[in-house]
Amino acid sequence: MNPQIFGWQHLTYLAAFIVLMVASLILIKIYAKSEKAKFIIVKVVAALLLIFIVWNRIAIAVNHNNWHLLIPDSFCGMSSLVLSLACLIGKKNNNVLHFVFYVAIVGGFLTMIYPDFIDQNPSFFYSNTISGFLHHSFALYLCVLLLVVGYFTPNYKKWGNLVIGFMAYITFGTFLISVFDYSDAFYINNPILSGTPLTVWLIAVIFAVIYVLFFVVYELIKRKLASKKAENGGIKNANKQAVAEIDNKNTETKVNNENK
Repeated sequence: MNPQIFGWQHLTYLAAFIVLMVASLILIKIYAKSEKAKFIIVKVVAALLLIFIVWNRIAIAVNHNNWHLLIPDSFCGMSSLVLSLACLIGKKNNNVLHFVFYVAIVGGFLTMIYPDFIDQNPSFFYSNTISGFLHHSFALYLCVLLLVVGYFTPNYKKWGNLVIGFMAYITFGTFLISVFDYSDAFYINNPILSGTPLTVWLIAVIFAVIYVLFFVVYELIKRKLASKKAENGGIKNANKQAVAEIDNKNTETKVNNENK
């Protein structure tokens, strides 16, 4: 029997991934204090992601005997490639991240929950299957890692990058359909799930809503944390001032007593 969504292979992989991700991120947060250490960790994970997406595309191309399929034709595949290169080549908090981060983290998360490619072979370790799991999970992991080490900071003022990136994907998808005779690319013609209306145009609307909601929540949390930090700073300053006043009074009292 082929592996199934929410079958034991899927749930085992998901559980192992969550445990390893959480444990490693906690250790990184505790021990990776220097910028150099954080830089190296990001580069290593990005390199692994690049390896996994290249492996996945080669496996797909070989399986279909079509080397045109080396070129990613989905949001997840292209985002894994772009994210890895943006982290390997680009600087911290570069403009490409302000687009691909959101696509990669949403795509990685949703695919880990609902991997529709899992049943393509009786073996879970079939090259297409396991490489698909690895590049989706590492894309998700890298996105969370970027936040943990401060390599990327979300900024709603960079919303234009998302529009530019989306249009670049659609333009490239149209090129693949027109020039390389792809039946579809980036869900321009066909829905992401058969029998649903989820083509790229509806996905774009849904994604835009999620993007706005994310920043509403993000800004509220950020402002609350900043307010709390300011309050704590104010309390500390007040305590220091009170201690200083007490010391001054004690000094004055001591001087008065000596004068007497």
